[in-house]
Amino acid sequence: MISISLPGAPLQDEVDGVHIRRVDPFRFRSTSFITWVLNFNEEMIEEALKVYDEQGFDLIHVHDWLTGPAGIALKHMLRKPLVVTIHATEAGRRGGIHNEEQFIIHSWEWRATYEAWKVIVCSNYMLNEVSAVHGVPKDKLIMIPNGIDVDYIDSISVKPGFRDLYALPSERLIVFVGRLVHEKGPDLVLAAFRELLKWDWNLKLLVVGDGPMREHLMELAHEWGIWNKVYFTGRVDDETLYSILKVSDLAILPSRYEPFGITILEAMATGLAVITSKVGGPDEIVRDWYNGVKVMPNNTEEIIETSKILLSNDELRERIARNARESVLKWYTWDRIARWTKRVYQDVLEEHRSANWISLW
Repeated sequence: MISISLPGAPLQDEVDGVHIRRVDPFRFRSTSFITWVLNFNEEMIEEALKVYDEQGFDLIHVHDWLTGPAGIALKHMLRKPLVVTIHATEAGRRGGIHNEEQFIIHSWEWRATYEAWKVIVCSNYMLNEVSAVHGVPKDKLIMIPNGIDVDYIDSISVKPGFRDLYALPSERLIVFVGRLVHEKGPDLVLAAFRELLKWDWNLKLLVVGDGPMREHLMELAHEWGIWNKVYFTGRVDDETLYSILKVSDLAILPSRYEPFGITILEAMATGLAVITSKVGGPDEIVRDWYNGVKVMPNNTEEIIETSKILLSNDELRERIARNARESVLKWYTWDRIARWTKRVYQDVLEEHRSANWISLW
Protein backbone atom coordinates (compact mmCIF):
# COMPACT_ATOMS: atom_id res chain seq x y z
CA MET A 1 0.00 0.00 0.00
CA ILE A 2 1.25 3.48 -0.88
CA SER A 3 0.00 6.40 1.18
CA ILE A 4 0.89 9.91 2.27
CA SER A 5 3.57 10.50 4.89
CA LEU A 6 2.60 11.32 8.46
CA PRO A 7 4.60 13.25 11.06
CA GLY A 8 6.84 10.78 12.88
CA ALA A 9 5.78 7.80 10.75
CA PRO A 10 8.46 5.77 8.94
CA LEU A 11 8.52 5.92 5.15
CA GLN A 12 8.34 2.11 5.10
CA ASP A 13 6.27 0.13 7.59
CA GLU A 14 4.29 -3.05 8.12
CA VAL A 15 0.94 -3.06 9.91
CA ASP A 16 -1.01 -6.32 10.39
CA GLY A 17 0.90 -7.92 7.54
CA VAL A 18 0.33 -5.01 5.14
CA HIS A 19 3.48 -3.44 3.69
CA ILE A 20 3.16 0.35 3.63
CA ARG A 21 5.21 2.86 1.65
CA ARG A 22 4.70 6.53 2.44
CA VAL A 23 5.54 9.41 0.11
CA ASP A 24 6.17 13.00 1.08
CA PRO A 25 4.55 15.53 -1.28
CA PHE A 26 5.11 18.32 1.23
CA ARG A 27 8.65 18.84 -0.01
CA PHE A 28 7.06 20.45 -3.08
CA ARG A 29 5.55 23.65 -1.76
CA SER A 30 2.66 25.17 -3.70
CA THR A 31 -0.15 27.61 -2.99
CA SER A 32 -2.30 25.69 -5.50
CA PHE A 33 -4.15 22.68 -4.11
CA ILE A 34 -4.41 21.13 -7.58
CA THR A 35 -0.65 21.48 -8.11
CA TRP A 36 -0.01 19.89 -4.72
CA VAL A 37 -2.23 16.92 -5.66
CA LEU A 38 -0.34 16.47 -8.93
CA ASN A 39 2.96 16.47 -7.03
CA PHE A 40 1.52 13.85 -4.68
CA ASN A 41 0.52 11.66 -7.63
CA GLU A 42 3.96 11.97 -9.23
CA GLU A 43 5.52 10.78 -5.98
CA MET A 44 3.09 7.86 -5.82
CA ILE A 45 3.86 6.81 -9.39
CA GLU A 46 7.60 6.86 -8.68
CA GLU A 47 7.16 4.78 -5.51
CA ALA A 48 4.77 2.33 -7.19
CA LEU A 49 7.27 1.68 -9.97
CA LYS A 50 9.92 0.87 -7.36
CA VAL A 51 7.53 -1.61 -5.73
CA TYR A 52 6.76 -3.16 -9.11
CA ASP A 53 10.45 -3.61 -9.90
CA GLU A 54 11.09 -5.14 -6.47
CA GLN A 55 8.17 -7.53 -6.14
CA GLY A 56 5.53 -6.86 -8.79
CA PHE A 57 1.76 -6.62 -8.38
CA ASP A 58 -1.29 -7.72 -10.37
CA LEU A 59 -3.82 -4.95 -9.83
CA ILE A 60 -4.02 -1.24 -8.97
CA HIS A 61 -6.64 0.14 -6.55
CA VAL A 62 -6.94 3.88 -5.95
CA HIS A 63 -9.37 6.00 -3.96
CA ASP A 64 -11.14 9.06 -5.33
CA TRP A 65 -9.76 11.79 -7.58
CA LEU A 66 -6.87 12.48 -5.20
CA THR A 67 -5.01 9.38 -6.40
CA GLY A 68 -6.79 8.85 -9.71
CA PRO A 69 -4.04 10.34 -11.93
CA ALA A 70 -1.44 7.96 -10.48
CA GLY A 71 -3.73 4.97 -10.95
CA ILE A 72 -4.47 5.85 -14.57
CA ALA A 73 -0.80 6.39 -15.41
CA LEU A 74 0.26 3.11 -13.80
CA LYS A 75 -2.55 1.23 -15.54
CA HIS A 76 -1.21 2.20 -18.96
CA MET A 77 2.47 2.00 -18.06
CA LEU A 78 2.18 -1.52 -16.63
CA ARG A 79 -0.96 -2.78 -18.37
CA LYS A 80 -2.54 -3.72 -15.07
CA PRO A 81 -6.28 -3.50 -14.35
CA LEU A 82 -7.44 -0.49 -12.34
CA VAL A 83 -10.07 -0.54 -9.58
CA VAL A 84 -11.31 2.82 -8.29
CA THR A 85 -13.26 3.54 -5.10
CA ILE A 86 -15.33 6.74 -5.19
CA HIS A 87 -16.28 7.89 -1.71
CA ALA A 88 -18.08 11.09 -2.75
CA THR A 89 -18.46 13.27 -5.83
CA GLU A 90 -17.47 16.92 -6.08
CA ALA A 91 -20.89 17.72 -7.55
CA GLY A 92 -22.58 16.05 -4.60
CA ARG A 93 -20.40 17.78 -2.01
CA ARG A 94 -20.84 21.23 -3.58
CA GLY A 95 -24.39 20.96 -4.85
CA GLY A 96 -23.07 21.29 -8.40
CA ILE A 97 -19.89 22.49 -10.11
CA HIS A 98 -19.37 26.23 -9.63
CA ASN A 99 -15.73 27.13 -10.30
CA GLU A 100 -12.59 26.05 -12.13
CA GLU A 101 -11.08 24.02 -9.29
CA GLN A 102 -14.31 22.08 -8.82
CA PHE A 103 -14.47 21.45 -12.57
CA ILE A 104 -10.93 20.03 -12.54
CA ILE A 105 -11.80 17.70 -9.64
CA HIS A 106 -15.05 16.68 -11.34
CA SER A 107 -13.16 15.92 -14.57
CA TRP A 108 -10.55 13.83 -12.77
CA GLU A 109 -13.33 11.86 -11.08
CA TRP A 110 -14.91 11.14 -14.46
CA ARG A 111 -11.60 10.06 -15.99
CA ALA A 112 -10.91 7.71 -13.07
CA THR A 113 -14.33 6.05 -13.39
CA TYR A 114 -13.89 5.80 -17.17
CA GLU A 115 -10.46 4.17 -16.91
CA ALA A 116 -11.45 1.77 -14.12
CA TRP A 117 -12.24 -1.89 -14.69
CA LYS A 118 -14.64 -1.70 -11.77
CA VAL A 119 -15.79 1.20 -9.57
CA ILE A 120 -16.51 0.53 -5.90
CA VAL A 121 -18.92 2.78 -3.98
CA CYS A 122 -19.89 2.67 -0.31
CA SER A 123 -23.70 2.82 -0.57
CA ASN A 124 -26.55 2.32 -3.02
CA TYR A 125 -27.09 6.07 -2.84
CA MET A 126 -23.54 6.61 -4.12
CA LEU A 127 -24.00 3.94 -6.78
CA ASN A 128 -26.89 5.94 -8.22
CA GLU A 129 -25.06 9.26 -7.79
CA VAL A 130 -21.87 8.13 -9.55
CA SER A 131 -23.91 6.58 -12.34
CA ALA A 132 -25.90 9.79 -12.83
CA VAL A 133 -23.07 12.31 -12.38
CA HIS A 134 -20.40 10.51 -14.41
CA GLY A 135 -22.44 8.30 -16.72
CA VAL A 136 -20.96 5.07 -15.35
CA PRO A 137 -22.88 1.94 -16.40
CA LYS A 138 -24.39 0.29 -13.35
CA ASP A 139 -22.88 -3.08 -14.21
CA LYS A 140 -19.47 -1.46 -13.76
CA LEU A 141 -20.36 -0.29 -10.23
CA ILE A 142 -20.10 -2.44 -7.10
CA MET A 143 -21.46 -1.46 -3.70
CA ILE A 144 -19.25 -2.42 -0.76
CA PRO A 145 -19.98 -0.52 2.48
CA ASN A 146 -17.25 0.90 4.65
CA GLY A 147 -16.34 -0.95 7.82
CA ILE A 148 -14.94 -0.20 11.26
CA ASP A 149 -12.59 -1.94 13.68
CA VAL A 150 -15.00 -3.01 16.41
CA ASP A 151 -12.28 -4.92 18.28
CA TYR A 152 -10.22 -1.74 18.60
CA ILE A 153 -13.24 0.27 19.74
CA ASP A 154 -14.01 -2.39 22.35
CA SER A 155 -10.41 -2.34 23.57
CA ILE A 156 -10.68 1.32 24.61
CA SER A 157 -11.32 1.56 28.34
CA VAL A 158 -12.85 4.77 29.61
CA LYS A 159 -10.55 6.23 32.26
CA PRO A 160 -11.99 7.01 35.70
CA GLY A 161 -13.29 10.56 35.83
CA PHE A 162 -13.25 10.94 32.03
CA ARG A 163 -16.89 11.99 31.76
CA ASP A 164 -16.37 14.61 34.46
CA LEU A 165 -14.04 16.47 32.08
CA TYR A 166 -17.02 17.36 29.92
CA ALA A 167 -20.21 17.33 31.99
CA LEU A 168 -21.59 17.36 35.50
CA PRO A 169 -22.97 14.07 36.84
CA SER A 170 -26.49 15.54 36.60
CA GLU A 171 -26.08 16.53 32.94
CA ARG A 172 -26.96 14.18 30.12
CA LEU A 173 -24.45 14.29 27.31
CA ILE A 174 -25.39 14.88 23.66
CA VAL A 175 -22.60 14.55 21.10
CA PHE A 176 -22.00 15.68 17.54
CA VAL A 177 -18.96 14.28 15.72
CA GLY A 178 -17.76 15.46 12.33
CA ARG A 179 -16.13 18.15 10.27
CA LEU A 180 -17.63 21.52 11.07
CA VAL A 181 -18.89 22.18 7.55
CA HIS A 182 -22.34 22.91 6.16
CA GLU A 183 -23.00 19.44 4.76
CA LYS A 184 -22.48 17.78 8.17
CA GLY A 185 -25.16 19.93 9.85
CA PRO A 186 -23.46 21.10 13.07
CA ASP A 187 -25.53 24.29 12.91
CA LEU A 188 -28.70 22.19 13.03
CA VAL A 189 -27.47 20.43 16.17
CA LEU A 190 -26.63 23.71 17.91
CA ALA A 191 -30.01 25.25 17.02
CA ALA A 192 -31.84 22.15 18.25
CA PHE A 193 -29.79 22.04 21.44
CA ARG A 194 -30.70 25.66 22.19
CA GLU A 195 -34.37 24.67 22.23
CA LEU A 196 -33.75 21.45 24.15
CA LEU A 197 -32.21 23.46 26.99
CA LYS A 198 -35.56 25.22 27.42
CA TRP A 199 -37.07 21.76 27.93
CA ASP A 200 -34.30 20.40 30.19
CA TRP A 201 -31.40 22.54 31.44
CA ASN A 202 -29.47 19.46 32.63
CA LEU A 203 -28.00 18.77 29.20
CA LYS A 204 -24.53 19.29 27.73
CA LEU A 205 -23.50 19.32 24.08
CA LEU A 206 -20.09 18.11 22.91
CA VAL A 207 -19.07 19.26 19.44
CA VAL A 208 -16.21 16.98 18.39
CA GLY A 209 -14.32 18.03 15.28
CA ASP A 210 -12.97 21.08 13.53
CA GLY A 211 -13.62 23.03 10.38
CA PRO A 212 -14.45 26.42 8.88
CA MET A 213 -17.75 26.77 10.77
CA ARG A 214 -16.17 26.49 14.21
CA GLU A 215 -15.79 30.21 14.92
CA HIS A 216 -19.32 30.94 13.72
CA LEU A 217 -20.78 28.18 15.90
CA MET A 218 -18.87 29.41 18.94
CA GLU A 219 -20.15 32.94 18.30
CA LEU A 220 -23.72 31.63 18.12
CA ALA A 221 -23.30 29.77 21.42
CA HIS A 222 -22.20 33.04 23.07
CA GLU A 223 -24.93 35.07 21.35
CA TRP A 224 -27.61 32.62 22.51
CA GLY A 225 -26.26 32.51 26.06
CA ILE A 226 -25.54 28.77 26.00
CA TRP A 227 -21.74 28.90 25.70
CA ASN A 228 -21.31 27.24 29.12
CA LYS A 229 -23.48 24.33 27.94
CA VAL A 230 -21.52 23.62 24.75
CA TYR A 231 -18.00 22.17 24.70
CA PHE A 232 -16.02 22.47 21.44
CA THR A 233 -13.29 19.83 21.67
CA GLY A 234 -11.65 20.38 18.29
CA ARG A 235 -10.08 17.33 16.69
CA VAL A 236 -9.39 14.45 19.05
CA ASP A 237 -7.52 11.15 18.72
CA ASP A 238 -9.38 7.86 18.31
CA GLU A 239 -9.05 6.85 21.96
CA THR A 240 -10.61 10.12 23.12
CA LEU A 241 -13.33 9.94 20.47
CA TYR A 242 -14.42 6.42 21.39
CA SER A 243 -14.31 7.27 25.09
CA ILE A 244 -16.56 10.28 24.44
CA LEU A 245 -19.02 8.12 22.52
CA LYS A 246 -19.05 5.53 25.30
CA VAL A 247 -19.96 8.08 28.00
CA SER A 248 -22.54 9.98 25.92
CA ASP A 249 -26.30 9.53 26.10
CA LEU A 250 -27.26 10.47 22.55
CA ALA A 251 -25.55 11.26 19.23
CA ILE A 252 -27.06 13.70 16.74
CA LEU A 253 -25.49 13.48 13.26
CA PRO A 254 -27.89 15.26 10.86
CA SER A 255 -25.87 15.50 7.64
CA ARG A 256 -27.28 17.31 4.64
CA TYR A 257 -25.03 15.27 2.31
CA GLU A 258 -23.51 11.96 3.40
CA PRO A 259 -22.34 9.29 0.94
CA PHE A 260 -21.86 6.77 3.75
CA GLY A 261 -21.54 7.85 7.40
CA ILE A 262 -18.59 6.17 9.12
CA THR A 263 -19.14 8.22 12.29
CA ILE A 264 -22.63 6.80 12.57
CA LEU A 265 -21.17 3.29 12.60
CA GLU A 266 -18.61 4.26 15.23
CA ALA A 267 -21.33 5.65 17.50
CA MET A 268 -23.51 2.58 16.93
CA ALA A 269 -20.58 0.27 17.71
CA THR A 270 -20.14 1.87 21.13
CA GLY A 271 -23.79 1.16 21.94
CA LEU A 272 -25.02 4.72 21.49
CA ALA A 273 -28.42 5.71 20.10
CA VAL A 274 -28.08 7.92 17.01
CA ILE A 275 -30.33 10.49 15.37
CA THR A 276 -29.39 11.01 11.73
CA SER A 277 -30.86 12.26 8.45
CA LYS A 278 -32.78 10.50 5.70
CA VAL A 279 -29.99 11.10 3.20
CA GLY A 280 -27.46 8.93 1.39
CA GLY A 281 -25.67 6.27 3.40
CA PRO A 282 -27.36 6.96 6.76
CA ASP A 283 -30.75 6.23 5.21
CA GLU A 284 -29.45 2.75 4.33
CA ILE A 285 -27.57 2.06 7.57
CA VAL A 286 -30.39 3.01 9.95
CA ARG A 287 -33.73 1.23 10.28
CA ASP A 288 -35.99 3.88 11.74
CA TRP A 289 -36.70 3.40 15.45
CA TYR A 290 -34.93 0.02 15.39
CA ASN A 291 -31.17 0.73 15.35
CA GLY A 292 -31.41 4.51 15.17
CA VAL A 293 -33.80 7.30 14.28
CA LYS A 294 -33.97 9.22 11.00
CA VAL A 295 -35.24 12.76 10.53
CA MET A 296 -35.81 14.77 7.38
CA PRO A 297 -32.78 16.83 6.27
CA ASN A 298 -32.63 20.43 7.51
CA ASN A 299 -35.46 19.78 9.96
CA THR A 300 -34.48 21.24 13.33
CA GLU A 301 -37.96 20.75 14.77
CA GLU A 302 -37.86 17.03 14.08
CA ILE A 303 -34.42 16.78 15.72
CA ILE A 304 -35.82 18.50 18.81
CA GLU A 305 -38.91 16.30 19.12
CA THR A 306 -37.01 13.06 18.44
CA SER A 307 -34.36 14.01 21.03
CA LYS A 308 -37.06 14.65 23.62
CA ILE A 309 -38.60 11.22 23.00
CA LEU A 310 -35.27 9.40 23.31
CA LEU A 311 -34.04 11.36 26.33
CA SER A 312 -37.38 10.81 28.09
CA ASN A 313 -37.41 7.04 27.56
CA ASP A 314 -34.28 5.25 28.78
CA GLU A 315 -35.66 1.82 27.89
CA LEU A 316 -36.35 2.81 24.26
CA ARG A 317 -33.02 4.58 23.89
CA GLU A 318 -31.09 1.62 25.30
CA ARG A 319 -32.96 -0.88 23.11
CA ILE A 320 -32.13 1.15 20.00
CA ALA A 321 -28.50 1.35 21.14
CA ARG A 322 -28.29 -2.45 21.57
CA ASN A 323 -29.79 -3.03 18.14
CA ALA A 324 -27.36 -0.51 16.69
CA ARG A 325 -24.34 -2.40 17.97
CA GLU A 326 -25.73 -5.74 16.76
CA SER A 327 -26.24 -4.25 13.28
CA VAL A 328 -22.62 -3.13 13.12
CA LEU A 329 -21.35 -6.54 14.22
CA LYS A 330 -23.51 -8.25 11.59
CA TRP A 331 -22.82 -6.06 8.56
CA TYR A 332 -19.93 -3.63 8.97
CA THR A 333 -16.84 -5.39 10.33
CA TRP A 334 -13.60 -5.17 8.34
CA ASP A 335 -13.38 -8.96 7.95
CA ARG A 336 -16.64 -8.95 6.00
CA ILE A 337 -15.67 -5.90 3.91
CA ALA A 338 -12.25 -7.44 3.13
CA ARG A 339 -13.87 -10.64 1.83
CA TRP A 340 -16.12 -8.66 -0.51
CA THR A 341 -13.19 -6.59 -1.78
CA LYS A 342 -11.02 -9.67 -2.32
CA ARG A 343 -13.80 -11.19 -4.44
CA VAL A 344 -13.86 -8.05 -6.61
CA TYR A 345 -10.09 -8.36 -7.12
CA GLN A 346 -10.43 -12.03 -8.08
CA ASP A 347 -13.21 -11.32 -10.58
CA VAL A 348 -11.31 -8.40 -12.17
CA LEU A 349 -8.12 -10.45 -12.53
CA GLU A 350 -10.04 -13.33 -14.09
CA GLU A 351 -11.67 -10.98 -16.61
CA HIS A 352 -8.34 -9.28 -17.28
CA ARG A 353 -6.64 -12.58 -18.11
CA SER A 354 -9.23 -13.32 -20.80
CA ALA A 355 -9.27 -9.80 -22.30
CA ASN A 356 -7.27 -8.37 -25.18
CA TRP A 357 -5.41 -5.21 -24.13
CA ILE A 358 -5.41 -2.74 -27.01
CA SER A 359 -2.85 0.07 -26.85
CA LEU A 360 -3.58 3.37 -28.60
CA TRP A 361 0.08 4.31 -28.83
